[in-house]
Amino acid sequence: MKSFFAFLAVFALSFSLSAADTSAPKKGPEKPSAKVEALAKTLVTQQRAQLLTLLNQGDLAALMAIPGIGEVRAKAIQKARPLADVTNVVGVDGIGEGIFAQMVAYAQAGFPQPEKKAPAKKKSAPKKTGIQGSQQPSKGRFGPPLAHSGDSRPISA
Repeated sequence: MKSFFAFLAVFALSFSLSAADTSAPKKGPEKPSAKVEALAKTLVTQQRAQLLTLLNQGDLAALMAIPGIGEVRAKAIQKARPLADVTNVVGVDGIGEGIFAQMVAYAQAGFPQPEKKAPAKKKSAPKKTGIQGSQQPSKGRFGPPLAHSGDSRPISA
């Protein structure tokens, strides 16, 4: 009888362990699409190495200099580090083939720095001429126009 219970316990334990192994398949890095692979092949070795270095070591500002990469995507790239190859960046949330194509074009152009825009000129205040808003005569509540807004005397004609 003891051997039956021992057999039953071993059987139940082995069944539960095998079920735990199959319940959550391990997710490995996905293979990039053929389009991404083709785009990556257009990079020369030096461009590919520089882009990979930028993706793995660049700070937030350097990553945001890449076209199509804003603060959210730059932080997602930083979170996904280290990347073994430039094509692995496509696995990062928010980065697909289109953004990867922009990255490749940026690398092929020699990693140009974004142009700093000149600050917009402030519009000057309009020149004061004549009577201004608070200086204009205003009407009394029920009577003739007053001399100015602070005066309660009517304007004499």
